[in-house]
Amino acid sequence: MQPPGFPPATPEGDSAVDHDGQPADNAAVAHARGGPSPPPDTATPGTGASRPAKARTWRDKGAATADRIKTGPVGTFWSRLSAVDFMNSALMFAGLFLVCFFPFLAVVDAAAGRNTQKTITDRLGLNAQAAHDVDALITVGNQTVSALSVLGAIVLVLFAIGIPGVLQAWYEKVYGQTARYGGLRQFTRKLIWVAAFLVYLWIEALVGQQTGPAGGRLLTFVCEFAIAVLFWWWTVRFLLDGRISWRALFPAALATGFCLTGLAVFSLLLFSGSIISGENSYGPIGVVLVLLYYLIGAGVCLLLGAVFGQMWNESHHAPGSTRSPGETSSAAAK
Repeated sequence: MQPPGFPPATPEGDSAVDHDGQPADNAAVAHARGGPSPPPDTATPGTGASRPAKARTWRDKGAATADRIKTGPVGTFWSRLSAVDFMNSALMFAGLFLVCFFPFLAVVDAAAGRNTQKTITDRLGLNAQAAHDVDALITVGNQTVSALSVLGAIVLVLFAIGIPGVLQAWYEKVYGQTARYGGLRQFTRKLIWVAAFLVYLWIEALVGQQTGPAGGRLLTFVCEFAIAVLFWWWTVRFLLDGRISWRALFPAALATGFCLTGLAVFSLLLFSGSIISGENSYGPIGVVLVLLYYLIGAGVCLLLGAVFGQMWNESHHAPGSTRSPGETSSAAAK
């Protein structure tokens, strides 16, 4: 007999039955009595199927992020640099400058009574030991000019105008302009650029010598930045023969000046040690390699500035706004 109000007692063990007279599960019996239930099965249906779905979701998100980067400013900037083959182009520029323009610079400096070694060491911000290694590499005197024949002078000039030719091809490709070849006018313009580049190097060397004692390196870098912006602003305009307006070229000039000034800071911090180490390890060829690295960096800076300027124009101006007013009016007349 059970007291009134209490449920009937449930038999224990395998003989337990439910209220319909069927055997009851032991787990259900234990749960009804308040006892601990056995741990559930850890294998949840659908878990294995959800893992490939999650992996596919993450893969789709990664692909979408990669597409956004490729089509965004960073990806576009990189694709523009790859289109001009910037590393190989900079390497070609450095080799051409070292082999063709550097002898011309040395001869012109000697004829003008200037010291080419001093120009290089001031430009790179080298310390006394590194400057001594560069001096040992280069020996130029008055006998160099006196021994130069007319044919040798012509060859030097022809080698030197290769630099503006390379720069002109770069800027025409970056700004989508038609290449202009040959002719006495193009030859004369390249000679003018070479002369202007020499003046640019001398002015920067003079500014460094004058501002260094007065205001330290910071003032020197500020002055060199301003001079670089002005010169490369004029360079792109001049080499493109006025086909791009001054206003459209200013972002490229600003970016070029910034990159070249950054290279000068980098050179000041690291190149002295690199030249000394290269001289100790490999002799004069080690110094030449460090100078080559600097010229490669300069070529990269020029391409970075040009590509950035063109992208800035495309994002802030309507198509065709980079043309100069004269070219726009002539195109409209046609």
